[in-house]
Amino acid sequence: MPVTRPGEDMRVLVLLAHPKPDSFNAALLKEFVGGLVEAGHEPDVADLYGEDFRPALGAEDLACMGAEAPDPAVRSYQERILAAQGLAFVFPVWWFGPPAMLKGFVDRVFQENFAFRFKEGGLVEGLLHHRRALVLNTTGASALMYRTFGFGDPLRKSFCDWTLRFCGIKEVEQILFHEVVNTDDATRAAYLLEARWLGREFFSA
Repeated sequence: MPVTRPGEDMRVLVLLAHPKPDSFNAALLKEFVGGLVEAGHEPDVADLYGEDFRPALGAEDLACMGAEAPDPAVRSYQERILAAQGLAFVFPVWWFGPPAMLKGFVDRVFQENFAFRFKEGGLVEGLLHHRRALVLNTTGASALMYRTFGFGDPLRKSFCDWTLRFCGIKEVEQILFHEVVNTDDATRAAYLLEARWLGREFFSA
């Protein structure tokens, strides 16, 4: 995998997991990608719903799990991951976790001997060597509820820690955009500005 030093232009794979093309998640994606372009980075957008990715892990997937030549569709996404120096994810928080589409993407694409491998004694070695990953999430609940009841803990631990960091990505940052349905237009506009700023700055730092 090519290594890029901080401040250099990067290829960034941005994965969107929302079924509606006119969703606020799609709007966040558009602004974030615009910021990447402004910073001189090269975005590769993977709209998992728009690309008709099949998330269900079937028996045929298990049969070739960890093999040199997995399903061609899976291999295509693996090649896009390897071609990128940075990863970004845009998706809503549903039932304190990612949409089934993204969970299925991880199940099928982040395979053993691609994203990680087991070592002697049950230890795990992460094989993804991207410098940074950014996770952008929309929520229905308020920031106060997230702080009070720990709503953000399941997703942060399972996706940021036990998926991305587990697979070798050391720098993972999560940004939550709260109450996107019930908040006011000014707040949503501020969220979009923040997404564009993150596109310009996150992978340039």
